[in-house]
Amino acid sequence: MKFFSVILPGLLATYVSAVPVVYTGSIYDVPEGVSIEELVARGETNLVLREADNADAEFTANDFLDSGCKDVVLVYARGSTQDGNLGDQPGPQLAASLQDALGADRVAVQGIDYPAGLVQNLIPGGTDPDSAEDGAALITNISATCPESRIVVSGYSQGAALIHRAMEQIEDSSVLSQIAAAVTFGDTQKDQDDDQVPNVDPATTLILCNDGDKVCDGTLIVTRAHLDYTGKVQQASSFVTGLIQ
Repeated sequence: MKFFSVILPGLLATYVSAVPVVYTGSIYDVPEGVSIEELVARGETNLVLREADNADAEFTANDFLDSGCKDVVLVYARGSTQDGNLGDQPGPQLAASLQDALGADRVAVQGIDYPAGLVQNLIPGGTDPDSAEDGAALITNISATCPESRIVVSGYSQGAALIHRAMEQIEDSSVLSQIAAAVTFGDTQKDQDDDQVPNVDPATTLILCNDGDKVCDGTLIVTRAHLDYTGKVQQASSFVTGLIQ
């Protein structure tokens, strides 16, 4: 989740404040240790918070919606401001690793389309209720359409919160019985939900946090430890494949 990512109006304005920024193309990176609350507060006056582009094909996967069922369906929610419906990391890497391990013909990858803006992190539960409802509906639809499939739910940062809130809404035992694993990265709800994903067996749940990632401690303070979870992908993939094979 690129909590640091904000775009100035027209990309021409100068950001003048106590927090320095560095121009790195079209994105301005705020130094680590800044809370989401502070970014949102600053955005009320001189920043336009970046909304993700759901249409970015490079970081989008709709295998279930486009092609239907496979043995395994990975349902993934990206982090704030990431593009597509998988984001740049760690979603695509997790998808590729699972397909390599289990076979691309066996694994469908389906991202969850939702706004993934910064401000939604401030809502109780870590994301907006409509997105959580949409996530729950997608998972339920996959279960109904593909009753023989194993479903893996996963998300990064705000996307992890979306998985928490979506699973919280699912009470149908037939749906829950198909959840093979829940894996989250940089989970903003780890502390709030006592290291568990609601309605998922703790034995099939893996919550991954980098050392120094403060959002895993129940804060919205972003450090650089939060920004790259590709190093945890192999652990996540091994956990999932161990449960499915």
